[in-house]
Amino acid sequence: MSKVAIIGAGLAAVCSARHLRAAGHQVSLFEKSRGLGGRMSTKREDWSHLDLGAQYFTADSNEFREQVAHWCQQGKATRWHFQPYKKFPGVPLQVSPDDCERFVGTPDMNSIVKALACDLDIHVNSRVENLQRLSNGWELSCHNDLRLGGFDWVLVTLPAEQAVTLVADVCELNQTVPATVHLPCWALGLSTRGAVAPDIQGIFGDDIVSWAARQSSKPFRAPPQGADDAWVLHFSPKWTEEHGKETKTDIVDIGMNWLRGALEQEIKLHKHILHFWRYANISPQRFNKPYFVDETHQLALVGSWCAGGKVEGAFKSAEAFVRDFFTR
Repeated sequence: MSKVAIIGAGLAAVCSARHLRAAGHQVSLFEKSRGLGGRMSTKREDWSHLDLGAQYFTADSNEFREQVAHWCQQGKATRWHFQPYKKFPGVPLQVSPDDCERFVGTPDMNSIVKALACDLDIHVNSRVENLQRLSNGWELSCHNDLRLGGFDWVLVTLPAEQAVTLVADVCELNQTVPATVHLPCWALGLSTRGAVAPDIQGIFGDDIVSWAARQSSKPFRAPPQGADDAWVLHFSPKWTEEHGKETKTDIVDIGMNWLRGALEQEIKLHKHILHFWRYANISPQRFNKPYFVDETHQLALVGSWCAGGKVEGAFKSAEAFVRDFFTR
């Protein structure tokens, strides 16, 4: 039996933990925030619950389709049936039909992660700031002065840029990962007043807003308090890079005007929330394996960014690493 520390508590982390525990290993997770889910997190405001990160997920491989079917049977996920629209300059929204099967967590996107994490040893509000390899294994030092040691393996499930910074002094994995993997995204959550055609549930956008989702149309979502609809707008990576975290641009006003223009009708703002994702989409690139590992030091980087950047990528990265190093 190995003693394994996992840094992070998103889908890759909890999937890794469950696979490892099923194989008989002792696992502890360390999460810097108070909540779980990473980019599958849900923001709970008193006026609505908003999936500010991943809006839905798809299943391409047989293995992940089987896993999604299991989540659906458990009531932790369901299919989101809708035909998306596409915004083109100067013309009304156009239906953009496809045969893509889209799924969401229920009742919130992070319900899947919470279900998988329900009986795991998770230390929240514990940001790991330093790793040290001692004679008895790995020691982790957290910002809250928590120090734990004796770990045989460490799995880092943070975004690539954060992961390589953390491991730079203890191994050479940082030399094999590109300096930039992720692209940023401004996420704007809105509740609005005004009737909108019920079939408009998701809109593929343009160079300003790349995606708009009608949160209140997702299965099992409660309607927003005091409003007709809840929306999440994801601004494009290029626009977000031009209007970074310290921008003085009125993103709420730009987002509302964009949505009014897309819908070609007047809607009124009720409430809003902004979130800056520094590590959101990934830049186009492929790696030889869906994880990075230093087998000598027993340290690994695992996460969706290693395997395409989607929700399925987090699952595939975790599954592949545990299979290759703990069940062989």
